[in-house]
Amino acid sequence: MKNNPTALHCALLVSALSLVPAMSAETTTSRSTTTSDSRAVSTTAATESNLSHSDRSFFEKAAKSGAKEVAVSKNVMDRLVNPQVRQFAQMMVNDHSGANAGLSTLATTKGITLPATSSTEMKLDEKWSKKSKGIDEDYIEEMVSDHKDAVDLFEKAAKSEDPDIAAFARKTLPTLQQHLATAKDLKKTVK
Repeated sequence: MKNNPTALHCALLVSALSLVPAMSAETTTSRSTTTSDSRAVSTTAATESNLSHSDRSFFEKAAKSGAKEVAVSKNVMDRLVNPQVRQFAQMMVNDHSGANAGLSTLATTKGITLPATSSTEMKLDEKWSKKSKGIDEDYIEEMVSDHKDAVDLFEKAAKSEDPDIAAFARKTLPTLQQHLATAKDLKKTVK
């Protein structure tokens, strides 16, 4: 390689490109917003414009759905009576928080800004903080409904033409399917 500068340049380029997916969301965001080099910003805009409408819609719907699962589960956890339902709620917080972080990282790499969740969380807090009677049943009913929608959403995204979105959806889908199956089983026991 010492005698072949082209091979050295290629090796360095390949090494540098292999590091790009490993960069954190914060690094990517701060580089895009603070750089005076317009290429980083235009690359982000080009990436977003290359996404289909259904891919952009996937990000929005998945972000709202994931935030809702975490917010509702946190809100009701202390008031749930059935220990299995309480354990399920904790699993929702853990699993959806992890998936939400992965979605956020992917969105950043695609130049997508996810919707803010604070107003959604406030509405959910109002709705769920008033519930006291039949909260286990209502919570599980909501989880069954939400996870049916989430499974449908991720099944469609798994067929995306964007390989990163398809891979993320395929990776997340089995967990959502398991959540749905567990919620359906719990629904039978809390009635």
